Amino acid sequence: MRIDEALNTLKKIVSESGNQNDLTYFNYHQTRFKKMAETVTSICPPGARVLDIGSHFLHSSVLLSLLGYQVVSMDVKEFWDLPYVKERARQFNLTAVVENNLEQLNVLSDEKAVYDLILFTEIFEHITFNPINFWKKIHILVKDKGTVYITTPNALTLYAIAKTAFNLLRFRGIGIDINAIFKTVTYGHHWKEYAAGEIRTYFNIMSDGFLVKIRKFYYKTPENIHNFKSRIRGILMRAGNLIPFFRDALEVVVTVDKSKPWKIDAPEY
Repeated sequence: MRIDEALNTLKKIVSESGNQNDLTYFNYHQTRFKKMAETVTSICPPGARVLDIGSHFLHSSVLLSLLGYQVVSMDVKEFWDLPYVKERARQFNLTAVVENNLEQLNVLSDEKAVYDLILFTEIFEHITFNPINFWKKIHILVKDKGTVYITTPNALTLYAIAKTAFNLLRFRGIGIDINAIFKTVTYGHHWKEYAAGEIRTYFNIMSDGFLVKIRKFYYKTPENIHNFKSRIRGILMRAGNLIPFFRDALEVVVTVDKSKPWKIDAPEY
């Protein structure tokens, strides 16, 4: 199945689910899904085994399944308890994995070098724990010369820079908004967004065998204009996306060379 055909099939499935959160998320991320599929098919042939960590509503998992990949979908229990997610996994023969503790990743402890590709999209910015043991497990799970595919927001957008500067000038601090902490579900907070240089350093600290390539892109559409703040946000998003450095998303492709040693252990209490 071609990518556009698979994406249209996925869109129909989501539209028929009757769940507004499902549809809203798909519509917002549709362009990102297409880019992911284009990149994945260019680096990993159909038939390959894929682990989708943070599979959410299974949009990426279903899309890759339609394109001929063998997909194992992993997320927390809260998502796997949703009836339409269970049905979607059954319909597309996705292997469902429930994991509530990514830091330990115990659920796949018996597997070693079994995945050609590990998908980690829109999850990187949600990590709240020391990530060393998690990535050590990923290093075990992926095949030698396999790939980890990541998408995550770019911390250095015009809007993010302007917002941070404005908050500092008002002595409001930096980082996640206090209101967002209380208004967002547990797994939804962006606790840390990264610049491209930070991601290269992040992986280099753990192993010289993580070979990182990063491209900046954009897919988000400015929110509906409700007030002055949303108008300014829309203007800055549009202006920033015209300049590659400030584009609002990072596509990170990490090739794993297991001939290079692991360099760091998790700190102890």
